[in-house]
Amino acid sequence: MERRLSLILVLVICLFILVIINFIKKDNISIKYSLIWLGSGVLMIIAIMIPNFLNKISHLLGFELVSNMIFMIAIIILLAICFSFTIIVSRQTQKIRLLIQEVSLMKSRIEELEKKK
Repeated sequence: MERRLSLILVLVICLFILVIINFIKKDNISIKYSLIWLGSGVLMIIAIMIPNFLNKISHLLGFELVSNMIFMIAIIILLAICFSFTIIVSRQTQKIRLLIQEVSLMKSRIEELEKKK
């Protein structure tokens, strides 16, 4: 990879990491959800800085092309993210159901108290 291209990629990734850190500071994103983005940024910088790093790893894992390895890793990461979001949505659904039940009970209790007046 050309040196100029490597430098541009590292700068873009550093900008990406700074944007993520800014979102964390503004409390727009939780730290635990941003760790995967920060980790992927660091891994991309490592892959760019070490020559032939991806070639060696893809050969070690048995891939013929580096692009095939990158697509496979991306698919695995996206599946993991989808699974974690499914868990989060399920938990939120349970919490919302419980909250609705509690609000309904409170409303009925308030109506009972108003009728007694």
